[in-house]
Amino acid sequence: MINYIVLILFLFRPTHDFHTSWLNVTYDKVKKEFNSSWHTDTEHLEAVLSSFSSNEVHLETNLTDDQKRLLQDYLSANYSISINGKKSAITVATVEVNFAETFIHLSPQKHKKKISTITVKNQLLVEQFPNQKNMVQINYEGKKYSMLMNSQKTEGSIYFH
Repeated sequence: MINYIVLILFLFRPTHDFHTSWLNVTYDKVKKEFNSSWHTDTEHLEAVLSSFSSNEVHLETNLTDDQKRLLQDYLSANYSISINGKKSAITVATVEVNFAETFIHLSPQKHKKKISTITVKNQLLVEQFPNQKNMVQINYEGKKYSMLMNSQKTEGSIYFH
């Protein structure tokens, strides 16, 4: 009897087809640098890293060096930011993993000149999750600018006057 109940619960388990992540890019006027962090679902990140590497990936609080390299490679392949037409280097600085969420903090990107445009390419998670929505928020000179990315729109630009 218990087997039937478990089977019924499994068949009618709640599913969701709405996947989101949040990328925040903030300019620090004092240090003249951009600070970026990406917030996503741990389970979804594990799935894309497993597919990307063709090996099963399980993220824990302390990532191994191999996992850090894998995450760096995945980000480099699926995310970029260009400032005034110049692509910035993306380097993972720290990663915070808990059961449900992962926060990836990138190394600061120095930029001292006036900014006329920021272009973001963001394909994170969309190959594995076609309904993925990636919110990108740029905070620059006290103003917030947002872009919503998905599998059909993976690039966007913000122009400053």
